[in-house]
Amino acid sequence: MSAAGRFTAAALTQRLLAFSRQQPLDPKPVDVSRLVSDLTDLLRHTIGEQVIVETVLAGGLWRAHVDANQLEMALLNLTVNAKDAMPRGGKLTIETANASLDEDYAREQAEVVPGQYIMIAVTDNGVGMDQDTASRAFEPFFTTKDVGHGTGLGLSQVYGFVKQSGGHVRIYSEHGEGTTVKLYLPRWHADGGEALKPAAQKVTRAHAGEVILVVEDDRDVRAHTCNIIAELGYSVLQAPDGKTALALLEQNPQIQLLFTDVGLPGGINGRELAENARKKRKDLKILFTTGYARNAIVHEGRLDPGVSLITKPFAFAALSEKLRDLLDSRAASSVVLVVEDEPLIQMLAVTHLDEVGFVSEVSSTASEAKSKLQFLNGAVSVAIVDVGLPDAKGDDLVRELRAIYPSLPLIVASGYDVAVLRERLRHLDRVGYLAKPYTLGTLKDCLKTLGVIHPGSG
Repeated sequence: MSAAGRFTAAALTQRLLAFSRQQPLDPKPVDVSRLVSDLTDLLRHTIGEQVIVETVLAGGLWRAHVDANQLEMALLNLTVNAKDAMPRGGKLTIETANASLDEDYAREQAEVVPGQYIMIAVTDNGVGMDQDTASRAFEPFFTTKDVGHGTGLGLSQVYGFVKQSGGHVRIYSEHGEGTTVKLYLPRWHADGGEALKPAAQKVTRAHAGEVILVVEDDRDVRAHTCNIIAELGYSVLQAPDGKTALALLEQNPQIQLLFTDVGLPGGINGRELAENARKKRKDLKILFTTGYARNAIVHEGRLDPGVSLITKPFAFAALSEKLRDLLDSRAASSVVLVVEDEPLIQMLAVTHLDEVGFVSEVSSTASEAKSKLQFLNGAVSVAIVDVGLPDAKGDDLVRELRAIYPSLPLIVASGYDVAVLRERLRHLDRVGYLAKPYTLGTLKDCLKTLGVIHPGSG
């Protein structure tokens, strides 16, 4: 056998040993971000100038307990695979982060131990894979390449190395969208010290009447996600695709949050679903989920107001916190109209509303208030109306606004006896009352009573 043949046979043997978890490993504490940083030039040289390599390295990263040489080989294998998936060039993103896999996730996966890990995500924006191909990607000798252009052992070597190291590996891919491979490497704990337990995370639960729509094409993932959300106390509706989701949103106006996978079948992906839903429901909160690395899909690190992202796999507590944060937040367009002719009271109201997080619009007369409401066209969350206006009685304006805007919450502010006003306006719903001078606390209580801010918020 030639030297080249012996080398090839040795390489194949090494990769098969890796897959079967029989290769000798020399695990040591490794600074993963530093390893990735040192390896970046080699990766750029390996894949050529057509592919842009970007690294997103976490600060405060824990050390991993792995064989550094085998980890470098695994990253090279993933890089070569990514290059082959981008024949016309593209972008490769390598991201590091601390991660915790909880017991709920571990129960759903084979050979996963709950605990703390260092996550490395390698993402390309290439041709991607369909579900069947992705499910077989780690099998030895399975390859989508032409004969003579690959052994099909690259990903199986990665899989075997990570599993033998006591870690976990997941692949996320959508045909035409790209691929992310996530490696979870065991955290190294100091010599002689006990393994640190993850800090207990607070689980935040639903408030009464909150409804969430879950959109996920993978049946098992959808069932698991719906079970988690139902366990948190929310009412859950579910859909396997964007078309079904839009129909459910139309039929169920009580849905407050859309929780959707980014990659969906049927011609409407998660982003398009969210855009279509927001056109009809400006107040709808959106939570995206994806297996892709966050920094590979969020441009310039920003998402629209009322929109958030959680990457797969997500922990029970992390999902509960994301849902609560979104549902308790207000859209950036939330505006309060202050109808008040006294400058000092105007300033006090604006200061209090800014503290709560609202944008204020101020009108000194009833006619100006009506013009602003028409101009703002539904962006006003509540109007605070003084009863002593120069061109109209405040209670008359309240009656007129209720007739024009039946669902607009209204607050009547007065230095006189509030009980008298309550009696005059007793037939009107969604009306609150404030006695002047009002404090931040009494204003917040009134807003909570009307449902403008949630009773559970601070």
